[in-house]
Amino acid sequence: MKSEKKFQHKSSYYNDIALRLMQRLFHVEHLHYGYFEGKLKPEIKNLPAAQEAYMKLLLKQIPSGVKKIFDVGCGTGEVAAALTKKGYQMTCIAPDPYLVSMTEKKTGGKAVTFVDLYENIDTEVEHGTFDLILMSESCQYIKPDPGWINHVRFLKPGGYILVADFFKAKPPDERNPSKSGQPLDDFLRRADENGFKIVKKQDITKNVAPTMDIYQRIILDRIFPVVEAVFEIVERKAPTIYKILRYFLSAKILKLKDKYEKTGADLFSEYKRYMIFLLQKKK
Repeated sequence: MKSEKKFQHKSSYYNDIALRLMQRLFHVEHLHYGYFEGKLKPEIKNLPAAQEAYMKLLLKQIPSGVKKIFDVGCGTGEVAAALTKKGYQMTCIAPDPYLVSMTEKKTGGKAVTFVDLYENIDTEVEHGTFDLILMSESCQYIKPDPGWINHVRFLKPGGYILVADFFKAKPPDERNPSKSGQPLDDFLRRADENGFKIVKKQDITKNVAPTMDIYQRIILDRIFPVVEAVFEIVERKAPTIYKILRYFLSAKILKLKDKYEKTGADLFSEYKRYMIFLLQKKK
């Protein structure tokens, strides 16, 4: 069965250039963290295998009886493709046309797809339709108020939300200025206020945190040296352009470098909690 509908909201388009770069350099298909356990060492070459392990762990959390799933923030479509093969009816959304096109290809056109922000849609999706809403590392990007409104709208009574994402356990400070992630206590409070109970919860911080060391090494050891080399070439070939670039970009580049120097596994584990939650809508 082909996709019933593809809704496109042009004001929300964006393109994930970082993903394209990661795919070309390291053959990474997933957007999420890796799950490292046992003999799987936290090295760049093992990241694809760790991401597959993460996906398998995630899919094990889906309760029996679930048929219709809304994949919110579907990424490259790897999870949606795996679920389609298992017979689930998939609806997928992402604000990047490139990601949605990948999802359509990987699911063989069987998924209903939307190019938009989750918060923007309402009447485009039938209310009370889904057995489960899946958010694999997309929860942190969704504005809480409209997000919870849509969760309540789209789920059947007794339906589930499956969340796998990191949350803030400590507020940001000078040691770790990262503001990414929703505050954990605020997320749980909103879940309760909107009529959801916790069915399962699992803290996998220690298993996913090594991914931060891998990304840190990629950015600091490979990406930044390339940027520095480009600047050096421009300085030699076009001194005037170099001065302009340095004036507008040097401070931002230094700020980014400082940021990524503080994104290792140790600080991540101290300030964040990577949680898997299965929440159920009260009947």
